[in-house]
Amino acid sequence: MYLDRFFESLGGVLEHIRTSQRGGIERAGAAVAESLAKQGAWFIMDTGHMLGSEAFLRAGGLAALRPFKYGLSIEDRVVQDRPADRTPEESAALESRLVTLALDQACIRAGDVLQIGTNSGRTANVIEVAIQCEGRGITTIGLASAAQMAGCEAAHPSGKKLGDVVDIFIDNGGPLGDALLPTESGENMCPASGIAAAYILWAIQAEAVGLLEARGLKPTIYRSVHVGGQAHVEAVQRQYIERGF
Repeated sequence: MYLDRFFESLGGVLEHIRTSQRGGIERAGAAVAESLAKQGAWFIMDTGHMLGSEAFLRAGGLAALRPFKYGLSIEDRVVQDRPADRTPEESAALESRLVTLALDQACIRAGDVLQIGTNSGRTANVIEVAIQCEGRGITTIGLASAAQMAGCEAAHPSGKKLGDVVDIFIDNGGPLGDALLPTESGENMCPASGIAAAYILWAIQAEAVGLLEARGLKPTIYRSVHVGGQAHVEAVQRQYIERGF
């Protein structure tokens, strides 16, 4: 009963991306190609919607992608769950400092591209990252659900959401709440954001590679380790480091 409805619903999301988001994808691909042609880098910030596993070291994917990791890891749950006892202003100032440290540590520089993958487009950390990137001359690409952004309040002190602060915004086409299918149990299932984000990521790569080749540049692309072997993967990585694209 649910299987066909899932295929139909997800097909609608992908069709929405193909038909209404093509312009944003083309602009994103052009931004990536421009950066890589000048030995820039393409960073990915993922908040849990597949890009963290889909983007890196993938057969058929660009070697240029790099993870952008934000936040501090605290293993001790007792410490982690303590109340912060901070005012909203203090929390915002801490968020700003953490983002600054994360950007500094990642060595992102002017001319690079940072792609921010989220779903709500409202959380304070992703908004702060995009705002600070603008001041550093870093091009930002934002992926989120326009429906979800419209249906929730902004969490950043500026009152802005992702579409307000990135250079290029692409709607992932997912519904409010992310899950596509209502069930008899009363809950919806099958979230759209992960598959949609991966779909958009590969579309951007396809556009970027085409534009780089049109410039006479041959971008560095991974081959499956099961086809080329580990030695080929390592050779590809060295090639990317040497050429920068």
